[in-house]
Amino acid sequence: MPVKLRYFVICALALAAVTLSGCAPKQTEVIVNPMTEYAPKDEVALIEKLRKDKDPSKELQEVYRDLTVIDIHNHDAPNPVAIENWRKAGIDRLVLFGSIAEPSAKYTDQLAWEEYQKAPGNVYPSFAGFPIYEEEGLEIVRNKLEKGYLNIGEVAAASTYSEVVSRLPWKAEHPNDGNLPKIYDLAAQYQVPILLHIDPPNGQPIAKLEEALESHPDSAIIFGHANAYNSPENIEPLLSKHPNLYIDFFAGFTAYNPGSTNKLEDYVPLMEKYPDKFMLSTDAGFDLSRDQAAKAIYEMIDLLSPETALKVAYQNYEGLIERQPPTETQIETIKKLSAEAGKFKTYELNKRMANELIFELEGEKEE
Repeated sequence: MPVKLRYFVICALALAAVTLSGCAPKQTEVIVNPMTEYAPKDEVALIEKLRKDKDPSKELQEVYRDLTVIDIHNHDAPNPVAIENWRKAGIDRLVLFGSIAEPSAKYTDQLAWEEYQKAPGNVYPSFAGFPIYEEEGLEIVRNKLEKGYLNIGEVAAASTYSEVVSRLPWKAEHPNDGNLPKIYDLAAQYQVPILLHIDPPNGQPIAKLEEALESHPDSAIIFGHANAYNSPENIEPLLSKHPNLYIDFFAGFTAYNPGSTNKLEDYVPLMEKYPDKFMLSTDAGFDLSRDQAAKAIYEMIDLLSPETALKVAYQNYEGLIERQPPTETQIETIKKLSAEAGKFKTYELNKRMANELIFELEGEKEE
């Protein structure tokens, strides 16, 4: 055997022996690689089975018990038993916040985070406590996103008729007002959705919403409770023109609020036409009972095709969460905590997973 070939053979055998003996070089640093792909489960067969086996005597939340449901707009952060109460009503995960567009929201934003720490599998923390015109507001938004919050809002982007929102001190005049354009840029940078309150759902507020959508094509903007005092015919032109627009459908309003002039069935053709753009919410049962707000979600789901029902129930919003990359702050925190724990390894994480790993590492450190 030639000397050169013999050398390579000896080296290869030596390396194999080291590997087999468990003496391979140990990793000496913590590496965090972003993971931002989302592949939703194919659960069409599940929906079909649940409907085939449907017992007419059971409530729809019982019929669809095995289906994941996300409430993308919930103000119950101040309620210490919110997760338990909404779970009993059939809601699996909450996009959780409290007050909006006023100083008290800073406190309820923190409560949402604390609930998230206690039950990360049931909560997506959001925040709404920042002024719209001051530079401080931009800094708050940036810091919250770096920390790990997964959603911005509800933002009072325009309000004339709401008795509550129209009086809030940090309310914008329209959806492209103040620092909102810069906040949309931050939402795009961090790939985080932003939920907007807009009333009335016509006239200048909608014209300005369209300006924002056109100017920020990479920002995922959710039109909060877009069906409230609004028709499918008014929503469709927005969806047809703006691929970055998502619709928060407050099913309880349409089903149970006396002010609604539409029925749930009226929105089915629109949802089937734009199945990737609709999401469901309870608005924490605003002007309704918790049970009514949750029940209406299931009534809406029951009207949709299996494919659309899955997307609207949870996959559309879940996709917006799972595609978020970890932030620099999260990465540095993980590197520090993991190294302190002697865990020198490579992690593949999105932002949500990074949060949960940090909670785990912090918990181990406290033990």
